[in-house]
Amino acid sequence: MKITVLGSGSAYGMPTMFNMWGNADASNPQNRRTRASVLLEDEGRSILIDAGPEVRLQINGNNVSNLDAVFITHSHYDHIGGIPELPRAAKNLCHPIEIFAAADTMQELRRCYNFLFEDGKDVEPEKQNLRWSVLPNSGKFSAVGLEFETLLFPHHHIFSSAFRYQNFAYVTDWQEFPEGCDEFLCDLELLIVECNNGVDTETQNGHANIAKILQIKEKFQPRHIVLTHLSTRADDVALRQVLPDNCTLAYDGMIWQL
Repeated sequence: MKITVLGSGSAYGMPTMFNMWGNADASNPQNRRTRASVLLEDEGRSILIDAGPEVRLQINGNNVSNLDAVFITHSHYDHIGGIPELPRAAKNLCHPIEIFAAADTMQELRRCYNFLFEDGKDVEPEKQNLRWSVLPNSGKFSAVGLEFETLLFPHHHIFSSAFRYQNFAYVTDWQEFPEGCDEFLCDLELLIVECNNGVDTETQNGHANIAKILQIKEKFQPRHIVLTHLSTRADDVALRQVLPDNCTLAYDGMIWQL
């Protein structure tokens, strides 16, 4: 199994527009981040988790040559802004791309991108190369011949789908532990998890901070924890100084082999 962090930044990227860096050191290249996304590759299959507005640049920049499916965690722009790129991607690949999302997220996708769905008006032939599937809110599901598990995590006023494949899990845009997470997060070799707020004590914006990560380490003891979806609240050096031994920060282009 190969995991590539295509993007490790928050909703607005780092820096944000007009080169605003917040608490992050602009001179440190590790603080330059595109929107959060990962690519999972195993058994000849390639699955993208989230397709933000920089997805084309991320795919090209990491020399990705195939894409079989896309899992969408939730419907915020930084996670779905690149979905209109997918019909042309499928055409270039000469095969359909399957897109999976929980029911509430799928409803929002239909609202935002009705022109991509086969029941929309005047759907162009190449846009019919997308195959849409609704995920359960929790439990196991199959995609492109592989077995996965999903679970909804609270994220401000909505929920975000987390995904597990074998001993790897990806959790982004979350603020609390939901019912059922004990089994979902147990016995992991690698957990890539959002820490948008860094060392900030902010708790009302729907995101996690280092205090939540320390709870994960103590309760679930993943063998490796990688922090992603990092905002301008989270400076690379400052956050590294408070990380536990088995915890590190994601960066764009990071690769894990499991």
